[in-house]
Amino acid sequence: MIDKRGFTDNVLFHEMSLEEQEEYFSFRRDSFMHNIDTFYYSVKFKNDFRLKTSDANVLKLRKYFKVKYDYIADGSDIGSCDFYLKGMNRTLVLRPVTFSRFYNICLNYPEYFDIFFASVVPKAADGGESVTCECIVQIRSYMLWQYGVRDSFENSYRYVKAISEFFGLEIDYVQENRIDYCWHSNYLSNPEKFFTPDSFYKMRVDRFKNATYVTNKVGSEDYEIDYVALGKRSDKVFIRIYLKTREVIEQNYKPWFFQIWEMYGMINKYDKYVYEKCYERRNWFYRFYARLEFYQEHGADPEYLDKVGKVLRGEETIGEDDLIRLADKLTPRINLIVNVEYQTMRRHSKSYELIPFRDYLKYEETARIYQYLDNRKIIVDYLTDKVFRMVEKAGDERKSRRPLCAFWKALRSTRCIDMRMTPEQAKLVRNYNRRLNIDSMKKRVLGSAVTLGIYTRGLNEDSPLQDAFDALMRFNDNDIHNAIQYKAKKLRQFNPEELSDAYQSDLNKYTLINVSDFTLLDEETGEFIEYSSLSDMENGGMEIDDKGNI
Repeated sequence: MIDKRGFTDNVLFHEMSLEEQEEYFSFRRDSFMHNIDTFYYSVKFKNDFRLKTSDANVLKLRKYFKVKYDYIADGSDIGSCDFYLKGMNRTLVLRPVTFSRFYNICLNYPEYFDIFFASVVPKAADGGESVTCECIVQIRSYMLWQYGVRDSFENSYRYVKAISEFFGLEIDYVQENRIDYCWHSNYLSNPEKFFTPDSFYKMRVDRFKNATYVTNKVGSEDYEIDYVALGKRSDKVFIRIYLKTREVIEQNYKPWFFQIWEMYGMINKYDKYVYEKCYERRNWFYRFYARLEFYQEHGADPEYLDKVGKVLRGEETIGEDDLIRLADKLTPRINLIVNVEYQTMRRHSKSYELIPFRDYLKYEETARIYQYLDNRKIIVDYLTDKVFRMVEKAGDERKSRRPLCAFWKALRSTRCIDMRMTPEQAKLVRNYNRRLNIDSMKKRVLGSAVTLGIYTRGLNEDSPLQDAFDALMRFNDNDIHNAIQYKAKKLRQFNPEELSDAYQSDLNKYTLINVSDFTLLDEETGEFIEYSSLSDMENGGMEIDDKGNI
């Protein structure tokens, strides 16, 4: 059942009708969502990849990729090239990347997975056959959240098989390498209080020596705990707990999580609005201004609307503390998504005693992967109990005997299902991801054009759209040549499935038909818009909305 926000002590909530309250502020309270967020697996070949090998197929692989990399080195600034083999569904991108010392061949399926090959591996300590796996595959979170871990593994492994068959390599076995288990949750309304060092110490049960904290200032007196870590990234198990919403905004990637969280009721329409505004500016603190923007669009009190308008336009200076108080008075606080994540390495998982739930002989060299995934619930229960857990602050003198705190009980009760989306859900997430990135990019492009206009023409009152067209007019042959190379490079960095067709928007109806004079043709009405009329557009001509759309 969808519950309403627990606190209603703000002006906007009471100004809205019951229908509006339900539309904007409803969400599923105390929600958890579990998934495998990163998945690495290793592939071991029977072929000899040591430095002085005489294996003809390994020598063929080395020679092939040397020629390819020589081509890339001679290809100016493109820095990559296409890689296609019969049996692969899509063209991969070959990039000169070194991963974990030995893996100097990278075949990339943008946003989905990377396949790393080592052209040379070290010999064993006794001088015999190498124990180092010659191939590592990294499946990225975007693919895992869309298709689930099993389908993601199978889709990526098809490419590994096709590459192996092309070079005549014989696969010995496949095994897990690194798996990150994550839980996204809106359970904690006040994470900074829950994870204060004193409080956290009383609740944690583990064998890690110390916890690492990262805090951030909020106003002049308050703070928030952004990040808590146990162990080191190089350890067998590394645990971190952090604000996922802040990470998405400040790192400016994975905005599709906003759509997923809303689909599963973890955030509401109001939260999503605020997060989108922050994402466009890559500014976490902007959430307080974004809340005022929401009030400006949906609020009713004339006095408050006037004040908010002055603050947002910069006509009234306001300190951080006053801004926070004003936002809290007028609008509800937003839901925060906390992520609890266990990073587990092969050095830890190889000791697991896996239960054979079925006959794995039919999976041949990949049997270990399927058996490992079938044991996922058992592994998760072990990690969240024996490796690290959180208990009540008071009770038995021996902390390890205390019952689990409510937050940890709820986390351990989360279902371990493969987060495979339906085609409709996947399309919704893809379109949302694309739209949000388009909006963010438009703001950056227009902002750069305005800045260029000021640099070239000094302080002026020209239309921003005129600045944009003027920026295009300044391109010379060298600029166009560099842009062609840059576009060739960028095309390989994007997923073909995500960008297989044109994005539908109002801009699609306009066609640029005269480059020198910048004449726009409206395909729907047949109307011509001349460059000379751009300065009049804001006064009765073509209108531009607050998102930069014509």
